[in-house]
Amino acid sequence: MNAISNEYKQLPDKVRAFFDRQYKDSYRLLDACRHPRTGLYADAYLPMNENPESRCSIAATGVGLIGLCVADMEGWDGNAAEKVKITLRGAMGEIDGCKPERDPSTGFFAHFVDMETGVNLHSEISTIDTSLLVAGALFAGHHFKDSAPEIADMAHKLLGSIDWRVVVADKERGVINMIVKDGKGRAPLPPYNEYVLVAYLALLCRPEDQDIQDLWYNTFAEERINKLPQINYRDIPVLTDTTFEQAFLSSFVHQFPFFLVPEYANSEIYREFYANACMADRLKWKELSDVPSYVWGYGAGPNDGLYGGYHADKINNAPQNIASAYIVAGFLPVYPAGIYDLYALYRAHIPYDEYVNPQDPQDEEKFRAPYKYGLHRYSWWHLEQPDRWYPTKVTVIDWSSMLYGLTAFKRGMSFFTERMQDLNGQQGQRTQNLNLQVGG
Repeated sequence: MNAISNEYKQLPDKVRAFFDRQYKDSYRLLDACRHPRTGLYADAYLPMNENPESRCSIAATGVGLIGLCVADMEGWDGNAAEKVKITLRGAMGEIDGCKPERDPSTGFFAHFVDMETGVNLHSEISTIDTSLLVAGALFAGHHFKDSAPEIADMAHKLLGSIDWRVVVADKERGVINMIVKDGKGRAPLPPYNEYVLVAYLALLCRPEDQDIQDLWYNTFAEERINKLPQINYRDIPVLTDTTFEQAFLSSFVHQFPFFLVPEYANSEIYREFYANACMADRLKWKELSDVPSYVWGYGAGPNDGLYGGYHADKINNAPQNIASAYIVAGFLPVYPAGIYDLYALYRAHIPYDEYVNPQDPQDEEKFRAPYKYGLHRYSWWHLEQPDRWYPTKVTVIDWSSMLYGLTAFKRGMSFFTERMQDLNGQQGQRTQNLNLQVGG
């Protein structure tokens, strides 16, 4: 078990009580989104509806697997290992009546599938969503390597069942295909973005493949991080992509590689860029009028009922200035004071487990339902208004930053780096032994 951090130990009692509640609730939301028979995870938690919803997200299922590792470590779920096995069997089509849609040539998964049957729900075959599932599986394989070693075998079987060569669009420039159609990579996307994880897993599975080697070492390896596209916020250099005229990226783009690619989490270079992304996010919010310092976090998520559907908010592109508390949590490894920002938001505006309104029971229900599992997305300008906006759903993949950040704050980043990094040296021989690589 990972040791408890000094930052956590030094929290005042009231803040620690808030932290513990929000931390456990971050897992409870995931558990509410899990299908008990297939083990697949819903795309979102729906506060006013029956859960889990019928639409599974393959990416959310990867988050759920990591959540089960956290629950096992913290003693929240004594059946976590068995749940992991069911989820992996469900994802791999080994449960009767459930066979998630995959590209037959390469093994990549459809983004959204039916929770019961695995039928593709009119979605693309996605390389990043598949990668998030595989990352969760490998994470669980390492976490349970002593108590349930069969999980590692299942995880490596999943990793090896995918032909990662198709993700390479331009190995010289680090361009990765976002989708797969008819066995071919499509929709190339230049760096920098969360697809760093795709390149990392491709190298993990096929370390001998020259094109995959070149894709990683020409663009994504630690010594190349300084060469990735950058944009300045004031005088702060922040990583960005090569599209949309050097626009800023939503903060989750910086967070996913930090937690799921150990070379990035362990890199002082990336950590500095990560801290810069956090600072830029915070400073941009300070430019807005009448916004307290604890209100910040440019994340992605649904905005139904306010200005439209799902949107990835970012600096200079954040309609209605909706803040995401889970982004604050995701930056805790480089800005631990952010826990006090979350606590201030909780105490002053969203006391999600304490709010009462005896004069208007309907208002009380409307307030507490969307925040049942704690802080997430909110509109600062609507918090104190009679017509305040209530989120209609919490998307699991975006919520992952809440779980990951709180876990790292209490247990340290080694909880993440150890459960991904140790697999690196083992993968080649293990996959070869299982004879699972596609296409020889």
